[in-house]
Amino acid sequence: MNRRRPLLTLLTAVLLAASGPAAAAAPGGGRTGQPTALRTENLVDPTGIDAARPLLSWLPPAQGQAAYEIRATLDTPSRPRDLWDSGKVRSAGTSNIAYGGPSLHAREHVRWQVRTWDTTGRVSPWSAPSSWEMGLLSAADWSARWIENPAYDYTRPDGKETPLPVFGKAFPVRGPVKQARLYTTGLGMYAATLNGRPVGDAVLEPGQTTYAAEVDYRTYDLTWALRPGANTIGLQTGSGTYQRVKTPGRYFFGGGLEQYTVYGEPKVIAQLEITYQDGRREIVSSDGTWRTALGPTTFSSWWSGEEYDARRESQAPTSTLTGAGWQQAGIVRLSQTTTPRDTTPLRADPRPPITVAETVRPSEIRRLADGSYLLDFGANRSGWPSVSVAGRAGDTVTMIPAEKLAADGTLDTSSTGAKPGNQIAYRYTLAGHGLEKWHPQFTYSGFRYLQVSGLRTAPAKDTVTMEVVHVANPSASDFTSSSALLNQIHAITERSIESNMTSVLTDCPDREKGPYTGDNLHNIDALLTDYDMSAFQPQLVRNMATAQRKPGDESPGLIANIAPEFHRVAPVKLQYPQGTIEFLDEVNWGGAIIRIPWQLYLTYGDNRTMATYYDNMVAWLDYEAANKAANNGDVPGLGDWSATDNTTPMQLAITAGYHTAASTMADIAKVLGKAADLAKYSALATQLASEFTARFRHVDATGVYYGSDSEASNAMALDAGLVAPADRGAVLDRLVASVRKAGNHITTGSVALAPLFRALQAGHRDDVIYDMVVNPTSPGYGYLIASGHTTLSESLDGSGSQNHHFLGEVDAWFVRGVAGIQQAPGSVGYRTLTIAPAPVGDLARVSGSYRTPLGTVSSSWTKSAHRFRLEVTVPPGATATVHLPGSPATQTVGSGKHTFTTSI
Repeated sequence: MNRRRPLLTLLTAVLLAASGPAAAAAPGGGRTGQPTALRTENLVDPTGIDAARPLLSWLPPAQGQAAYEIRATLDTPSRPRDLWDSGKVRSAGTSNIAYGGPSLHAREHVRWQVRTWDTTGRVSPWSAPSSWEMGLLSAADWSARWIENPAYDYTRPDGKETPLPVFGKAFPVRGPVKQARLYTTGLGMYAATLNGRPVGDAVLEPGQTTYAAEVDYRTYDLTWALRPGANTIGLQTGSGTYQRVKTPGRYFFGGGLEQYTVYGEPKVIAQLEITYQDGRREIVSSDGTWRTALGPTTFSSWWSGEEYDARRESQAPTSTLTGAGWQQAGIVRLSQTTTPRDTTPLRADPRPPITVAETVRPSEIRRLADGSYLLDFGANRSGWPSVSVAGRAGDTVTMIPAEKLAADGTLDTSSTGAKPGNQIAYRYTLAGHGLEKWHPQFTYSGFRYLQVSGLRTAPAKDTVTMEVVHVANPSASDFTSSSALLNQIHAITERSIESNMTSVLTDCPDREKGPYTGDNLHNIDALLTDYDMSAFQPQLVRNMATAQRKPGDESPGLIANIAPEFHRVAPVKLQYPQGTIEFLDEVNWGGAIIRIPWQLYLTYGDNRTMATYYDNMVAWLDYEAANKAANNGDVPGLGDWSATDNTTPMQLAITAGYHTAASTMADIAKVLGKAADLAKYSALATQLASEFTARFRHVDATGVYYGSDSEASNAMALDAGLVAPADRGAVLDRLVASVRKAGNHITTGSVALAPLFRALQAGHRDDVIYDMVVNPTSPGYGYLIASGHTTLSESLDGSGSQNHHFLGEVDAWFVRGVAGIQQAPGSVGYRTLTIAPAPVGDLARVSGSYRTPLGTVSSSWTKSAHRFRLEVTVPPGATATVHLPGSPATQTVGSGKHTFTTSI
């Protein structure tokens, strides 16, 4: 955190004095506790944001909040200046409050505080100060130019890969530094250093975007890193998803159904701004004076690994930047046909960065017959190998990752997509200078096992470790129970989510690494339950919007199943067990553009995302209407993808998803005050509901059912609100019967899994969910644990990728169902809660919590032979209606801790 001078303005001085212990009480009498946990753009004290009206959030004091006042000051070279005071605003709102002061400019540093009033008129002390700093907001703020290596070509004349370019600039620091900021990005990827050391904790930069529409940059605070005299800034590059080249002998995803693109060659842009204590400013901008060489990273692929030759470290951008191989950088010539375009904006990345979350040592090391070593890291995770080794110059350590072993105990790479002649591999060639350390910088893999060859001696447990990487989204919930099985299922689900939580949400960390919109949508309940994604998910929605096909493009309005759309899938019809499918797009994937912003509104009170991308939602619905008409009423798609019961009619899943999108769009239009659109999309939802009923509602001797009477058919009908109230009991009974008929197995795919859980929970049949979850036979969560899985697989029968998150709905049920922490219908931002624990099976103890925008709500219960005891904590400003098992009575309580007991 930056050290700043004390705030000196009269307003600030007075208000800070009023926040001290001797502050006088405001009219109305008394003081309350002060607001805490201030955040800007859902981040703590962010540096380098570009939101025109940053969103401000805080947690209210214990007494709650009936009104608030925000004040903000602006740091200037001479002294802080009063910027904005909201005045007293009568509102209980504490999250996503838009800054309302004058327009903000690049580089401005703002400090802010908030105080609140409770319902009796008592005012709180001012909160501790928080801050934000603006980044570079327009092209005019950038003096830096995109630069490249003029000698670089991916393949050399002999067919070998060309080492990746590096860039550097030596510069002096001429006096005591008051502040230094580095604004930088690169394509495909970059790793920035100052005097040979990383400039920050962020890795695998930049975050993925639609590169023609925007390239995201980060801001690094180098105030305390610069040294007097000579300094060198360095940038190394990797291929990422930008330079997707097929290389013989390397694993490659794409080239068949997926039509991949090579957008260009590595390039970087950097702007270091130094402000001295005496007021002087200097800017070090990337331009033709920078030096470049082909560096020590000799191979880089987002999908198939990385190689590094330490003998080439004279070409690393550390200090001299001279000698063989170094030359002047070239200026990149952008146009309307390049990627990025000459009009593509540089945008501050709003997402938390990817960081190294933990370092794991192998739990077992075993020597194989060929002399290599097999390392077992105990569980499947996502990250990279980190090697610490000594040897001779030219020795090469090869590391091949895998998620599982073959029956004979050797490495099995089949689930990653790789084959012996088509490898995912990491290789480090030694320089021969004592103990050498290295890890990849431009890719990662999902793995539990690592086969290591090329070592001169047997590895110790710190010779090769695993550095686990994922986006630093804060944890939002906790769950534990008396059941070791449920705790294990919770652990493997969280591990799978983290393994796929990069700058986008991927399907798996190996074979595809695809930013599938449907995987995000299908698992949105668990994602928003397990992690605070308030700063993360809006960019994923933006990626959908920027990837949306534009007017003049093929199928305008279409949102493909991946966003960013790094490859285009040919609109080919394929025969699958569920019917004739198309991979290009699907309503239960593209509909995420509507349904995820709505969930962000309900969860966090975020209406900015809905408003910002409303026109994209309209364009997508217009596309689907045309798509439906062009296909005689049958919208192409995938149906209930990955199901084990493929009898569910494809159009049932598609129509239910289409109806949900239209109905949700009507809800959004209502919130945003768009009356005409509310009527329009309500009518569309009604029309789709009528079509669904006419086509898929059936009656037999035992009652009403939908589609094929499969779990998916009845669950999706119930969850989408497509079952008449008079029929809901009968359809719920049919759903339960289908589960029992399947031997308490889950037979849905990813599309219908969340509806299955939600429909059963809404029908108070948590007992049925429990029986499915703990079932030790295939397919199911209990089976995955029984068969040794440490992450969720692509299918609940254990097949496919061994690290897929999209079947993670069970984790939402743990917190919302078993612990019973739910947002009440009609509530936004968890202001009104329902606590309805489900003491299912032989559970004797459960504890769960969830961090809402108002604070943490918790529910802990114990069950004995004749007594049920529940402890509930309700955050300030919220109320909760408590339902005790076996009792029709409810009790509504306010904030604080409450204990309930009942006989059972």
